Amino acid sequence: MEINSHLIIDRLSQRMDLDRVYLFKYEFLDQEYQHLVIALKSISGLSHKVLKPIVELCLMDQEYVSFELVPVGEMLSKIKTGSLYYSYASLPEYNIYFANNKNTPTLRPKELKSVLEISAEHYQNTLSVSAGFLEGAETFAKQGKYQKAVFMLHQSLENHLRLLQIMIDGKANNVHHISNRIKSLAEHLSTIRGSIIGKDEAERVRFKLLDTAFNTIKQNKELEISAFDASWLYDHCKFIISVIEQVYMCFMNGLQLGYEKMLEAEAEKLKEPKTVAIKKCGEPIFHAFPWPEQYQSNIYHLLRQIRQENSPEQIMMLNYYVSNANGKGLFDYPKKENGTTEIYLVVIKKKIGHCHFRRVSYGQVTAIVVFLNTNFIETKLQIGSRFSNTIWDDSVVLYHKPGYKPTYTITPVNWSDTLLKTSVSWKRNSRLIQDLLHVFSCESVASPQLAVLLLNQMTSIGLHSYLYLRIGYAPKHVTPLDLVDWTCICDKKVKVFFEPKDNLEEILNSELLKPMKGRVYELPPALEQLNMGYFQSRAKEIADFFIEICDRSLEYMELKSGIEFNKK
Repeated sequence: MEINSHLIIDRLSQRMDLDRVYLFKYEFLDQEYQHLVIALKSISGLSHKVLKPIVELCLMDQEYVSFELVPVGEMLSKIKTGSLYYSYASLPEYNIYFANNKNTPTLRPKELKSVLEISAEHYQNTLSVSAGFLEGAETFAKQGKYQKAVFMLHQSLENHLRLLQIMIDGKANNVHHISNRIKSLAEHLSTIRGSIIGKDEAERVRFKLLDTAFNTIKQNKELEISAFDASWLYDHCKFIISVIEQVYMCFMNGLQLGYEKMLEAEAEKLKEPKTVAIKKCGEPIFHAFPWPEQYQSNIYHLLRQIRQENSPEQIMMLNYYVSNANGKGLFDYPKKENGTTEIYLVVIKKKIGHCHFRRVSYGQVTAIVVFLNTNFIETKLQIGSRFSNTIWDDSVVLYHKPGYKPTYTITPVNWSDTLLKTSVSWKRNSRLIQDLLHVFSCESVASPQLAVLLLNQMTSIGLHSYLYLRIGYAPKHVTPLDLVDWTCICDKKVKVFFEPKDNLEEILNSELLKPMKGRVYELPPALEQLNMGYFQSRAKEIADFFIEICDRSLEYMELKSGIEFNKK
């Protein structure tokens, strides 16, 4: 049944002093919900609590729609402080009532742009802080310190709930209890509460451990938490964090589209050609690809998110794996079919800051993104870098900022010189891998801790060698696990190799793909109990794997260039 907005307004206006009313839609867990924002005049003498039953009566025979009551002055104040939520709600297309025939928009395009920029900054800051807390939870869990692990989960979830509060109010308070934060958010996002606190009584009791852990740590008390409860809370918190990010980006994308419509309307009104600040990213190009229909909306959503958060000069696609169809793979030989849903992108920006690599997911689509600045691209093209030349000439441009008009000098790749450098590098690195393997075979390694440390170094050398030989570039400031993802712009050999065959191998691989950087971590108990034979066997597997794929990569370079280089 459709909502009869005229009937609703007729009923409400007879019973309360309305200033303006908005009816907007948002998505939550792949379902669409409608929400009514009723902004009251300041002269209204009745409290919100008294008016709520009246609104419920007015909506009783309508399709389910949540609602909230807010003084118009309070709503406008929150918009001025950067409320993404109220800015989105007040877009012209959602307005169903203005008192006294008011038709002045709540926000102008310039103000909307400011809200979008501030919201994107809040989002980025939240992601980095929450990721740090989640990493802390994982570290404490591996040590069996589940109280501290759950405390870290509390901090991560609290940080994301603060993001929702900032989205609504434009700022956040210092309330630390998650239960209180959820209660304050429920008035605006009533659908989210049930998904957060748990589906049944057992889950709700378990969820309360987050606040309990916070209180006991604060009071310097001990709390017994089982490994099962800690594991459930970890998975549940990651799910909630993902849901919060989806809700946030739903409002971000909605406001972005509203902003673009306003710009187009202004340009039409002035009868002057005007470029929209950010056009819809890559949609015409994506329609040319064989994307399964069920993935298209997720892909477009993800690309818009990347574009909004980064304001790039250009977005280029290097490879993709979607529903048993994959891209041409600029560095691939031969092409393989794969059923995953991943796209591999290079985002070019004027300045990239500290972020060089990122994995972004939405729905069933994941984007592996490397960020490069314009100076890097210009310099590498000028010196004939094979990586830069390949992506510049052969990648698919999904988005190009109208003002980005590069006039770079492109120098052809000197294959003879490149083969010489890569061959010398691989000769040195392969010797290092073989020396590490020899250490294992001579039974010089006496402890699991040292064995894991050496395997970690062998893995790191292998990954960097393969990327240098095969691609000519490895992202900076990333973990070995990130490098494994980045190798998929060629093929998925490396990723498949590190897919664990059993629980023990999964534990070991997580240690091998850690960024050690001089740190020595306490080993999980499962690895401490292993004999040296297990580590020796794994060392041989890793060494043989990387030696084989790197040797083949050098042969691939020879075939591609038409030059046969004597590696001996």
